[in-house]
Amino acid sequence: MARTCTVIGGVLVVLGLAAALAFLVAIGRDDAYSKAEMASSRNPGNVMYEAEFGAARVRRGFQFGGVIAGVLFGLNGTTLVGVGVVASRLSRSEP
Repeated sequence: MARTCTVIGGVLVVLGLAAALAFLVAIGRDDAYSKAEMASSRNPGNVMYEAEFGAARVRRGFQFGGVIAGVLFGLNGTTLVGVGVVASRLSRSEP
C-alpha cells in the first residue's frame, strides 16, 4: 500500500504542476486580454469593446481557476506521497 500511495501521489504531483504551468503559460501568452483592456479603456461607453473585455476577463478567470486547480491537484498528490511515506515507516517498525 505504501508504494502504491507514493507512486500515485507522485503522478498526481507531476500532473497538477504540469496543469498549473500550462495555465500560467496560457495567461502569459494571452494577448487578446491586453488588447481588449486597451480598447475598452480608450473607448469608454462603447458596448462592443466593454463586452469583448468582459469576455476576456471571464476567460482570464477560468485560466486562474485552472492554475488554482492544478496547484490543489498537486497538493493532493503531495499529501498522498506523505501518506505513503508514513505507511512505509509504520510497516517497517512493526514486528
